[in-house]
Amino acid sequence: MRLINKIKSLIFLLFFCHSILSQNYAFEDQSFLNKKHDIKWGLKKLNEGTILYENGRKEFDDFKRTYVGLNKYYPVSRRDYRKSGFKVLKEALGPLTDANRVNAKNANLNYMLGFIWFTIDPLKQETINAFETAYSLDPNINPDLTYWLGWTYHLNSRWDDGIKYYNLYLTFLKQREKANVFAIDDVKKKIIECGLGKSYSSKPENVHVTNLGPKINSPFPEYKPSISTDEETIFFTGRRPESIGGKRAENDNGFYEDIYTAVKSDGKWGVAKPLNKSINTEFHDATAGLSFDGSTLFIYRARGDDGGDLYESNLFGLDWGNPNKLNKNINTRYNESSVSVSTDGKHLFFVRSKETGFGGEDIYFSELDLKGEWGPAKNIGPEINTKYSEEGVYLHPDGVTLYYSGKGNNSMGGYDIFKSTFENGKWQSPVNLGYPINGPDDDAFFVVSGSANCAYFASEKPGGYGESDIYKITFLAHKQDSIVNLNTNDT
Repeated sequence: MRLINKIKSLIFLLFFCHSILSQNYAFEDQSFLNKKHDIKWGLKKLNEGTILYENGRKEFDDFKRTYVGLNKYYPVSRRDYRKSGFKVLKEALGPLTDANRVNAKNANLNYMLGFIWFTIDPLKQETINAFETAYSLDPNINPDLTYWLGWTYHLNSRWDDGIKYYNLYLTFLKQREKANVFAIDDVKKKIIECGLGKSYSSKPENVHVTNLGPKINSPFPEYKPSISTDEETIFFTGRRPESIGGKRAENDNGFYEDIYTAVKSDGKWGVAKPLNKSINTEFHDATAGLSFDGSTLFIYRARGDDGGDLYESNLFGLDWGNPNKLNKNINTRYNESSVSVSTDGKHLFFVRSKETGFGGEDIYFSELDLKGEWGPAKNIGPEINTKYSEEGVYLHPDGVTLYYSGKGNNSMGGYDIFKSTFENGKWQSPVNLGYPINGPDDDAFFVVSGSANCAYFASEKPGGYGESDIYKITFLAHKQDSIVNLNTNDT
């Protein structure tokens, strides 16, 4: 009998402790406050941080509503939010963290902290901790808590957890199915992405993925690599404080884009340096592509109302000449970005955003006419282009294999890299390049080396140096475990 009573007491104690640990405390609850802090100070910080959070969140949600109104679907990648509300949300982090030191068991406070950390970096442990704490304290503190918790797990490759919480949010949305059509489509897509991510990562490709290291990458975004055929020179886009003019773009608060280059010495990359002022200006100047012989650099420039156009610069000796805009068959009032030209110089593939396309950005192509000018551009078609965006087009030197990045088809999250081959007069169904090349976040701008043994791309993989880094892929000749070295200098 004594043993039974002891067991009952132990069960009660465990239940009581769990109830205390998972209980949601009102912020000013005297019974739980950390006595090292004054309640008035904590409430002041909570109020200060909440006002900032609500202002930033309003900006974020307003952007999302506008995006959905234009595109008829939710932002697919977290980068689609263009850091809306980011500046104010980041300002809220300090006071809300201070408030959390006073009472770490308030569900709404943890929800706000989780959301802020998600906008900063969803791979940070702080993001998961805050959302998990909020959910354990009160799973109904905010209707979309399960969505953000699911997306956090998704981006951390915790596929089953992502599916679990997405499904919880889906159940909530279906209570008002007609009003939540786009939200439901978004969650269903993300559930499929988690399933694909689980499948791809269970059967990794035979590759070695290596971060190019701190001489190329920085704490700021690097992307759009272009590599010479001998792999001795690389060009890429960076958004760094030392950009020409040092100003930030209004649409996402990031520094304006500049083009950087680096060369190898004794098999190792030298420190990347910006190209001269004939290429880089105080506005957006980004790599768009490189000709096969390395003598023509294609450049993306955005100048106010032009939407963003494509230029080309020719190499004269050691210097790049002043960029010249491509003709009106290529550049329009819409946005044109990445470029790839066939080795014979007769076919040009590029990306354009146009209302009559299949989605946000589509891949187009143009052929060289008898006068040596690029002819009328044509959409490459629905086999490649989807209702979402395609980017980073690259035509392999074989002339029949097209690589690009897309958010549709069989993506495991954000942009994934795909390839399609031209057979029997048409482009075949795209094939996902798989894991570990692709992951749950954005992977884009794939280019192949002259030897075809290596490739380069930009990715937001965990453990990188900044928001987006440039990586090298080595295709392994013999079957072995795939390797991902995230912080290793490539040689």
